[in-house]
Amino acid sequence: MLELLIVRHGQTDWNMEHRVMGDKPIPINTIGKAQARSLAKGLKDIQIDAVYTSPVTRAIQTSQPILKGRDSISLYEEPGFAEIGYGDWVGRAFSEIPELPVYFKNPTSVPIPNGENLGEVQKRALTAIENIRAKHADQRILAISHADVIKLILIHYLGLPMDEMQKFRIDNGSLTILHFDDIKDPRIICVNAIEDLQRYCHVRK
Repeated sequence: MLELLIVRHGQTDWNMEHRVMGDKPIPINTIGKAQARSLAKGLKDIQIDAVYTSPVTRAIQTSQPILKGRDSISLYEEPGFAEIGYGDWVGRAFSEIPELPVYFKNPTSVPIPNGENLGEVQKRALTAIENIRAKHADQRILAISHADVIKLILIHYLGLPMDEMQKFRIDNGSLTILHFDDIKDPRIICVNAIEDLQRYCHVRK
């Protein structure tokens, strides 16, 4: 069984300012660093076989406390888990984007100017997961990504239409777990977990 632990990166100042980051190298802030340390503490007794992170700065920074003291774990930068390309919206406050209220309700009805198509984002994220499944069967893998990318992964495996993606809440520093096995493929174990992380992880015999 592949156990896939998906983490949203820690908080940044732009998160607090409700500003679109895209792939800009915005670092995690003091709270974001604390969230990353909390994740590391919550997972300290959980074996992790490899970490795949979005190549965006805030995701890589979130991985660092988790990897501290785990020198044997390989870290891979995975473009499939990168933030959505938000095109002309990058750098703008949410309040400065007239289309955003509609995007939050029916995202497929609002093309992102010079940005990425949501279907393409979902496809690249799922391709990354399938590659991980092929390489890491029967292992526990941690992936670090971004809120809307995680939502697109979840709605695919739940068989929901893409316009349902904003009905999920994925907080900074949260954990979502998927199990891929022969019983039901996959099983969603938890979504947006912040505390008591070990209780959601499969106990290995």
